[in-house]
Amino acid sequence: MPTWFLSPLQSAIPFLIAVVVLDSNLFVTYVVAVAAGISVAAAFLLPWSMLPDVVDDFKLQHPSSHGHEAIFFSFYVFFTKFTAGVSLGISTLSLDFAGYQTRGCSQPEQVHFTLKMLVSAVPVGLILLSLLLFKLYPIDEEKRRKNKKALQDLRWVPGSKQGCG
Repeated sequence: MPTWFLSPLQSAIPFLIAVVVLDSNLFVTYVVAVAAGISVAAAFLLPWSMLPDVVDDFKLQHPSSHGHEAIFFSFYVFFTKFTAGVSLGISTLSLDFAGYQTRGCSQPEQVHFTLKMLVSAVPVGLILLSLLLFKLYPIDEEKRRKNKKALQDLRWVPGSKQGCG
C-alpha cells in the first residue's frame, strides 16, 4: 500500500490532539474540526477502494468460486454499521459513567474530559491501529498489478478478439 494514500489519516492526528491540549476556543475548535474532517474523509474512502482488490485476490485464489462479490460488499457494510452502533453505545455509556445529566445546562468537569477523550484520544489510538493494519495489508501495488494481469488472462478466450483491457 503506498504511503501517500495514508497521509490524510496521519494528518488528522495533530488536529485531534489539539482539541485536548488547547483551551476552549470556538474559532480554534472550528478550524480543528474542518481540518480533521478533511483528513478523516480518507478513512471513509480507503476501505471502498481496497475492497475491489480484495475481491480480485479472492477470485484468483479460488477460481472455481463465482458470485461472492456481493458477500464481500455486504459484510463490509454490515460491519461498518455494526461498529458504528457499538461506538455509539460505548460513547453513551462513557458519558453516563462520567455523570452526564440529560437536559442539564451545565455538566460536571468529568463529562468535559470524557468528551475530549472521545473526540481526540480514542480516534488517535484507532487511527494508529488502522495505520498498523494498513501497513500489514498483503496487497500492495505490485500484487494488485499482477492480479489485474492474471484476471485479464483468465477472461481472455483464445481465438476471440474480445478481452478485458
